[in-house]
Amino acid sequence: MIRLTLASNALHLEAARRLRRRPAEAGDGGLELLIWEPRRMRLGPEDRRFWPLRLPVHPLTLALLVPLALAGAVRELRLAHLRNAGRALRRIAARSRRLVLLDDGLDQYRDAPRAVDPRAFPEGIDYWLFSDAPHWRAPWCARFRCRDLGPLFDRPAEAPEAAREVPLPPPRGTLIIDSPGVERLQQEAAALPRPWWLIPHPVEAKRSWTLPLAAGDRCLRIPPEQVLPSWRGTVVVGESLMLLAALRWRRTGTVVRVALPRGVDQRLHASVRTEARTDPGVIGCD
Repeated sequence: MIRLTLASNALHLEAARRLRRRPAEAGDGGLELLIWEPRRMRLGPEDRRFWPLRLPVHPLTLALLVPLALAGAVRELRLAHLRNAGRALRRIAARSRRLVLLDDGLDQYRDAPRAVDPRAFPEGIDYWLFSDAPHWRAPWCARFRCRDLGPLFDRPAEAPEAAREVPLPPPRGTLIIDSPGVERLQQEAAALPRPWWLIPHPVEAKRSWTLPLAAGDRCLRIPPEQVLPSWRGTVVVGESLMLLAALRWRRTGTVVRVALPRGVDQRLHASVRTEARTDPGVIGCD
């Protein structure tokens, strides 16, 4: 029997890792198979131990698994959603003996999730979610049995060896985490304390902050997780998982300015507004 885990990005992989660390969810024998996206994540020694057998996400990979699913050999399929899924993956999902859903980021906080279609899955199946802001969770999650993976941003991430050589900024000025919506603050950029420390979006096509940096400002090519836990200046962030990190790790004296894009999901918008009303260190951008 096979337990199949599909990880299309690093968040799915982290959710799958946490499940594998739980004795009750680690499995009772059988074959563990990871289908993963090599271009979007890196595997570590723990991953190779959890999934000795790994195959890349590819139509041929999934096509080869269809006969096994039709024969009833897929005991469990762990995945985040079926958005853009081809015929092969949908057939595997339909014939798997058990489906388990994995967190897909901000979707659990949206009334209208972007990737997860709740109606595509049976009611009452396990839905493993990170719990950084459970009070923001959308009502549709109650369709499933919500299980707790713990906070995604429980503690500062360990910096990789290459990044440790990069000097981190002093915790002053404004840390700009490029994400959808931050462009709305460019009209009032003069109010953002200098120097600016810009962390560009990792996908060039999704970069929103376009103002040039001035003398004394700096562009940082490191993950925001390495800076946020010790930051004591101003943080600018938009519609991104880094919003949850900025709120969770906000230290005394730090101001978090949240700028969500126009047309953002109303539940997510309302959650940020509520946070801004109850926490003077959080400023929402309406």
